[in-house]
Amino acid sequence: MAFGKSKNRRRQDAAQQKEAVRGAVRSHGPGVLKVLGVTLGTGLLVWGGVALREWALTSPRFELEAVSFSGLQRASRVELLRLAALTKGQNLWTLDVDALERAMHQHPWLRTVEVTRRFPNRVSVEVTEHVPVAMAVLGELYVLDEEGDPFKRVTPGDGLDLPLVTGLDREGYVADPAAARERLRSALTVASAYARLSPEKAEQLSEVRLEAQSLALVTASGQEVRLGEGDSEVKLQRLARVRRELGARGLAAEIIHLDNRARPGWVAVKISSPASERSGASMR
Repeated sequence: MAFGKSKNRRRQDAAQQKEAVRGAVRSHGPGVLKVLGVTLGTGLLVWGGVALREWALTSPRFELEAVSFSGLQRASRVELLRLAALTKGQNLWTLDVDALERAMHQHPWLRTVEVTRRFPNRVSVEVTEHVPVAMAVLGELYVLDEEGDPFKRVTPGDGLDLPLVTGLDREGYVADPAAARERLRSALTVASAYARLSPEKAEQLSEVRLEAQSLALVTASGQEVRLGEGDSEVKLQRLARVRRELGARGLAAEIIHLDNRARPGWVAVKISSPASERSGASMR
């Protein structure tokens, strides 16, 4: 009898174990299946991503066919392509846009550069260039832009006909570039105002000379205008009136002084007319 009871108990234990397994499957099965599904899906995505990347990096569809430029005036597309080592057939996905921009920005005329990939097979490059407004003597001759930045040395191929800014030296610029650029900007401001008020060719500006506490202008005809300090716009308007009066009298001025500190409204003129050798004739 004991043997029969033991056998029945084993059957009951086996049945209980099977029921426990079925219960575990019922309760945990959906979660396990979900985990297996996510794992499988992730694996497929990874495999698909690797395959897609391999295809994108090798497909002829993404080989560079053309590069377009906008904003070029002084710089040339050939020079910029050479600097960036950008050639036909390169894969667009492998291009480092930041590196291309840095390479092209080495060109001295470029102020800003933006490179954009145009899928599937084109690149566009948009640039802005420095606008040359004057040349500065800083040991060597440099081109100045409108911000007073001496952005490049003057070379024979530049073909520039611009006024000179003198009175600064390279050592002073290197020692305090911020202060030097501020003085250069002030000279350019005066030069711009002068160009608006004196459009005649004979009166075009040849030089802006920075001095210790003053500023002087030299025209294409050799006339010197000493502005001194103060409101240059008002002084330039006064200069235009003086020139008109001299012209009406048939006289020409060698030097015009607008730098009288004691009497700012006074103008002293050194006449260059053969009819008179007087110096220091005064006008109000």
